[in-house]
Amino acid sequence: LPPQTGMTRKNRARLRVLREERTLRRLLELPAQLLRTAHKRRPKAAALAREDALAIALLLLCPIRIRNLSGIRIDRNLQRPGDRRVFLVFEEEGEVKNDQPLAFELPPDLRKMLDRHLADRAPLLCPAGTPWLFPRRDGTGPIAESTFGTRLSNRIRKELGIAMNPHLFRHLAAMVWLDAKPGSYEAVRRLLGHSSVSRTIDLYSGMETRSALAAYGEVLATKRRIRP
Repeated sequence: LPPQTGMTRKNRARLRVLREERTLRRLLELPAQLLRTAHKRRPKAAALAREDALAIALLLLCPIRIRNLSGIRIDRNLQRPGDRRVFLVFEEEGEVKNDQPLAFELPPDLRKMLDRHLADRAPLLCPAGTPWLFPRRDGTGPIAESTFGTRLSNRIRKELGIAMNPHLFRHLAAMVWLDAKPGSYEAVRRLLGHSSVSRTIDLYSGMETRSALAAYGEVLATKRRIRP
């Protein structure tokens, strides 16, 4: 990855690790893995593993900032239109950076994970009726951003042996999308909630170099009439 405005050298190095398909696949499968093995832990540890699995799954599919993740309210940010669908929504003033509304429809597997967690989390993780999805253990408020971010980073390091902080999920989303669709900066802008596409380009210009080079190689192979 080339140097980019707004992305640290450390984050660029961490993203390079996720270029390796096997490593990326292990990260994508981590929520399901945590759920499969949760029963082997003590009850409190199992509940925490399920909570971390849900948080990581949300970051993979809805690349939001840690402030938004830790502050999700079940009664405001999780909207259910009544047809079994569930949306994660941030649209109130001051709720997201740049006041750019965000809305993500949760796929069925993530919706089931969410509903199971909500059904099982009390009283091990919080009192019944706690309105925050990721609360403090006494239920008086959301978990602190720094505490939650560190916990998720430690979980990923322990399970996969890689360094991954919550904000890196946003960079990962941009990398994966631009690899698949080079030049689609407007789509990345919308996905991440940037205020302008120029900001998105400043951050991620050049990130799709690998896919562009592969496409160029295919063009040359075609010109030579050699199968790529």
